[in-house]
Amino acid sequence: MLGSFIVVTGGDSRYCPLIRELIASLRALKPAADCPIGVIDAGLTAEQTAELEGQGAVVVAPPWPVSIPAHKLRNRIHLKANLAKLHLPTYFPGYDTVIWIDADAWVQDWEAVEMLRRGAALNRFAIVAQFGRFSETELRLNWLFGGLARVRSILYKNSSRAGLTTAECRALATRPTLNAGAYALKSDAPHWEAFQRWQKRVLRKGRLFTSDQLAMAGAIYLDGLPVELLPEWCNYIGPWRFDPERRELVEYYLPNRRLGIVHMAGEDAMRADPSVLRPVLDMRDRTHQLSLRYPAWSAVERVTEAV
Repeated sequence: MLGSFIVVTGGDSRYCPLIRELIASLRALKPAADCPIGVIDAGLTAEQTAELEGQGAVVVAPPWPVSIPAHKLRNRIHLKANLAKLHLPTYFPGYDTVIWIDADAWVQDWEAVEMLRRGAALNRFAIVAQFGRFSETELRLNWLFGGLARVRSILYKNSSRAGLTTAECRALATRPTLNAGAYALKSDAPHWEAFQRWQKRVLRKGRLFTSDQLAMAGAIYLDGLPVELLPEWCNYIGPWRFDPERRELVEYYLPNRRLGIVHMAGEDAMRADPSVLRPVLDMRDRTHQLSLRYPAWSAVERVTEAV
């Protein structure tokens, strides 16, 4: 038995259209028609809060989970959602499992949510790691001289900036980044305490924006808490391919499985403007100009043969 669960997202007033689309994508899937949905209010307007509550979402405006100096915060209230991601059972009690999905993502296939739930049911942290056949590179190196190089991985850079020990930085240097855009965990899992402990530590010197991923890495890679690494289609960030016959986004390489969670990480212009399109290849390498937002195919496509 997987038990009760809630899907949580969050953001500020600028992200509210994306929150709407994520909720709409969930409600369009029959298993999620009555799915409990929570929203972290990180700068929503009163009207937006009322609208989301009218759609059945539970909206919570939490305090800052840790004290942040004003000069470091710089009025970036939207970052409250990033910090709150590591405290979700506190804000949404009463569920066996909490599932987080970033607002700039939407669900195309409910099976991705089921995979997250199944991973959490094993008492593991269910998440997708950013490495493998869809990654252009596992890590970056700055070549110095001879055969020497300086590691420039995301975790190494962020852990160094956060003031972790040399041994900790080296231990994290070659580990894949855990994509904090979608994950699931049982509400009583020991991971939450570890996440919060690491969060306090990395925020002393580290960046606010990436503190959640670094705290997760500390708990999983350094503390050794159990993790269940899910396939990329459970939180997919590209490269993109479109199946025009099925009218859905699929994995770039064979077997071209339909994507479960479409995550628009890095698509800054598209997140801000739903009319923005990008080139996406189809199964015959023809180029389609598409939006990745939900509903993804509302815009008229322009199709050209690939050169």
